[in-house]
Amino acid sequence: MSELTQEQENAMATLKGNLHLPGGGFHLQIVELSREFLLPFQTVRSALKKAQRVIEKKIKQDFANLDESELSKEHWLSIIKNNLTEQAENNRPIMDTLAESDAYRNATQLIADAIKTEDERAQTLDELAMAYEFQVYKPLMAMLYTTTLYWELSDDLMLMNADVCAKFSGYPQHAEAILHLLQLRDQTLNTVIA
Repeated sequence: MSELTQEQENAMATLKGNLHLPGGGFHLQIVELSREFLLPFQTVRSALKKAQRVIEKKIKQDFANLDESELSKEHWLSIIKNNLTEQAENNRPIMDTLAESDAYRNATQLIADAIKTEDERAQTLDELAMAYEFQVYKPLMAMLYTTTLYWELSDDLMLMNADVCAKFSGYPQHAEAILHLLQLRDQTLNTVIA
């Protein structure tokens, strides 16, 4: 590895000082960006590290063209947000992906056809549970990784309720999808079979 000049070492120290986020700030920054861009925690974490490496590389290899502003937290965040914006470009609203899933369509078709037997009720509940698991639960868990909310989210739709869902109000698309699935679940459970 090449030796850094004193100016490069000073620039590196300035960068590290500017990026220091006390009180778990690095973790909180990842959680906030994950929520903002609807991307998994690990994806956002990688983007933060990559942005830091980009700036460090410029300090090491292109120091003569380095501007002082490139050592700022704001510049670092702009690199991160540009990266995350590209990665989130194809994100679609949760309700859209839910509505397009086979499990959701199967469940809503069974409900629309008026559930007539206990087997149909069980099948509908299974389809709703699968829609929840794959379209809501798993993507949300990927975002909640290492947060206290991670432990609050049940993988079982039958164990979810509006009170638990309220804890996820910071994730409005996911909360909306959970409440919608809970409504369909309750409708299915309350269907009177003749």
